[in-house]
Amino acid sequence: MNCIQTKICGITRVADAVAALEAGAEAIGLNFYAKSKRFVSVADAKAIAESVQGQMAIVGVFVNASVERICEVASAVGLSHVQLHGDEQPAILESLRGRLPDTKFIRAIRVREDDLRTAQLEIDDWQISGVNLVLLDAASLEGFGGTGTQLDWQQLEKLELTVPWLLAGGLTPQNVGNAISLCYPDGVDVASGVETEPGIKSNRLSAEFVSNANTELSNNARKNR
Repeated sequence: MNCIQTKICGITRVADAVAALEAGAEAIGLNFYAKSKRFVSVADAKAIAESVQGQMAIVGVFVNASVERICEVASAVGLSHVQLHGDEQPAILESLRGRLPDTKFIRAIRVREDDLRTAQLEIDDWQISGVNLVLLDAASLEGFGGTGTQLDWQQLEKLELTVPWLLAGGLTPQNVGNAISLCYPDGVDVASGVETEPGIKSNRLSAEFVSNANTELSNNARKNR
């Protein structure tokens, strides 16, 4: 699955993973960054992954983790995708691919709207290195993603991407359709926008998010035929 249309990130409970699957999401995200409010242990992540294995993409989110750590967790949990969300450099992909040949890789790029040039240079470097997907998130002083900070979606049209890309940052069931119509991502990623508290998802909000996102993504696909 090179392209992911809808990803519910920061899953911490089996019930929320199953609800995301039933809502029609194509992927869940499991956060292995210890400082995250949505951190999951390997044991809990394995139980979550087993509940939906083979039915949707399972993405592991890492921030400045070692190659050894990423490979260890990916193998133990059964990750289909590894998302690099820290200050990693593109050269890490060569090492990871050698150890995880069947895994796909997502690079999260934290975009500053007043410095799109830097974002474009980073996008170019990762695309040249053969990353499978790019995720565009809002830069925030609060941390590495999951902050609810929203991008200026229209500005993103100025960026050039040659691989499928996901939009993240401040998305909710109410605004995801508008966001898609303004910047035409291949897919969307949500965490805080479908939660009742950090790491605890609302089944209703997840279902509404996926439904609204898929409707607008389908509209865009028809327009581009």
